[in-house]
Amino acid sequence: MQSSNPAIAVMNRQAGAYNFGGNDVAASISGTTTKSLMLVLITMVCGYFSMNYSLNMLYTEGVVPTTLTYGSVFAAFIVAMITMFKPQYSPITAPIYAVLEGVALGSLSGMFELKFPGIVSTAVLSTFVVVMTMLCLWKFKVIVPTARFRAILTGAVGGICVLYIIDMIVRMFGATFLPTSGSLSIGISLIICAVAAFSLVLDFENIQIAVNQGLPKYFEYFNAFSLLVTICWLYIEILKLLSRRE
Repeated sequence: MQSSNPAIAVMNRQAGAYNFGGNDVAASISGTTTKSLMLVLITMVCGYFSMNYSLNMLYTEGVVPTTLTYGSVFAAFIVAMITMFKPQYSPITAPIYAVLEGVALGSLSGMFELKFPGIVSTAVLSTFVVVMTMLCLWKFKVIVPTARFRAILTGAVGGICVLYIIDMIVRMFGATFLPTSGSLSIGISLIICAVAAFSLVLDFENIQIAVNQGLPKYFEYFNAFSLLVTICWLYIEILKLLSRRE
């Protein structure tokens, strides 16, 4: 976390000027905000057209566009890995990821919309409300991401990943590990939604740290990409939660 030494704090704020050739080539809040909005907009536009295409396929031919769905998910995963291990490529990979993620989410949303009409618009609105709420809670220091907070949340995210992997393996053998209906299913979804929501706080904090330390300009894209990943995860979990309440 940030040092309490005021001299160190000043050095962190000026790091961009000393290490990267000036503040103009260092990450900024306004630049990260612009990139974040751009990536979200790309995702939503691609998702809209992908959902309409998927619904048209389902209505006219009665088939799920599995090639589109699984192909975009796999490609998005590859691009995400490249972005995480090579942040300097994020100005190129982040928009590509937004396109692929939009296609994947749109296809998935189409299947949910067919079964539960109106669920997609509710999920999008709910995601927006949660994101803005967590932003306010972080901005006004209602939630402070301490080292313990980070450790607990990181452990929770890791545990959820393990559960998803186990469930995926079990499903390959025709069974289920995580419940898909009932009170237990809703409870699990609520917990996962809460973890995803609190993960937004870490994203906001990482953006602030990048600016304070004067990290390179490409970290605007990298942090915007990280925020988009969390938002998309939150949207999927809200979508699943709403479907289980029907």
